[in-house]
Amino acid sequence: MKLALSFYGSRGDIQPGVCLGHELTRRGHSVTMLVPPNYVGFAASMGLAARPIGLDSESYWDSDRSRELMSTRNPVRKLRLAQQQVVEGFARFDADLADTVAGLAAETGVDGLISGPLGQERIHALAEYLGVPMATMRFCAMSENGAIGAIPSSRTLPAALNRASWRAADAVTWTFGKGPENRFRARLGLPAAEQRLPHRLRRDGVVQIQAYDPVFFPGLAREWGADRPLVGFLDLPADKRSAVGEEIATDSPLWRWLDDGPPPVYVAFGSAPLSDPDAVHAAIGATARTLGIRTLVGSRGRPEGVDPDNDAVFVAGAMNHATVLPRCRAAVHHGGAGTTAATVRAGLPTMVASAGADQAHWGAAVTRLGIGTSTRLSGLDAATLTEGVEVLLRPDTVRRADEVGAQMIPPADAVTTAAETIESTFTRVTV
Repeated sequence: MKLALSFYGSRGDIQPGVCLGHELTRRGHSVTMLVPPNYVGFAASMGLAARPIGLDSESYWDSDRSRELMSTRNPVRKLRLAQQQVVEGFARFDADLADTVAGLAAETGVDGLISGPLGQERIHALAEYLGVPMATMRFCAMSENGAIGAIPSSRTLPAALNRASWRAADAVTWTFGKGPENRFRARLGLPAAEQRLPHRLRRDGVVQIQAYDPVFFPGLAREWGADRPLVGFLDLPADKRSAVGEEIATDSPLWRWLDDGPPPVYVAFGSAPLSDPDAVHAAIGATARTLGIRTLVGSRGRPEGVDPDNDAVFVAGAMNHATVLPRCRAAVHHGGAGTTAATVRAGLPTMVASAGADQAHWGAAVTRLGIGTSTRLSGLDAATLTEGVEVLLRPDTVRRADEVGAQMIPPADAVTTAAETIESTFTRVTV
């Protein structure tokens, strides 16, 4: 099959799509990745054809407007700036996506479309326009279900209440999103959509692959069944890690630092924006001193190496989770689905300091499971971080994290199931 895979956002949004694209290519299908410009090289390093769509997602927070959005305390100004960001971003995304998919269809043909969470309503419209099947891939339980509610909570709430909260959230999303979506449909010459996307996906029999582990949401796999299969977290094949340049040499300063002392606590916040990076770094150092622990900090904005003010803190850039995390004792991070998967799979007690999107749901999940705790990144200070890490170091948390990690679906099995689901679904639709 000739397949186009649209995945937009940060590294955590792109990597699962690249994993799926790699496996589909290995099975003999022709795959074109549609990704932000800054991830075209990443997809290419995995041997995949890729075309840029939308804006550079890594520089999204580097503009003057983004910095003002982060720093302003005026709620009206903050809302207006955020709206400008979203409108500008989607305008570019819509134009590039429509032109690129139409170009692919004209050049080589397109037999099916696969979408990540961002832009799935656009892919649904394009599938209708081209008359081809589509599938979506989700990274958290972010649609109507009885296991969790739309508002993240570490408590187990009644299933009816959870479902009602998702219906309310869908109504709000539809209210604000139907105008831009229908303008995109009009661009393609399609009639306006009159139903919310979840209704249309169910109506059209669109398979919605859930690329995360069922251990985090007990009962959800049974509730959703084959239409929304929980396949597990996807990850890069071990033999492809070196291609993306994140392997750590055994003679590197980081490796020597890891060898020179007890396992550290891993702290990193991915691409989540920090309003005051220096204050967060100071809080990390204070926690390390207070608890007498070593800390490995993942940061692209600070000089790499041992912190000159505290030799118990090492700052590193891009790291291979599969190599580093098994050498750590606990983890603190922003709660991205991929980072959550990596830390929990490594058996690490985990503290989530969430910034937005689905991250608070992962924080609530690790708390419910008894494998860690959670807070908001915006409120992270030395006291909050120290209190959270103390929870991670408790014997009961360590024991439970080890148990949950052992229950997770291996990444190779997850990507195989996802690819087989695409093959069986698309073949059934097109025959």
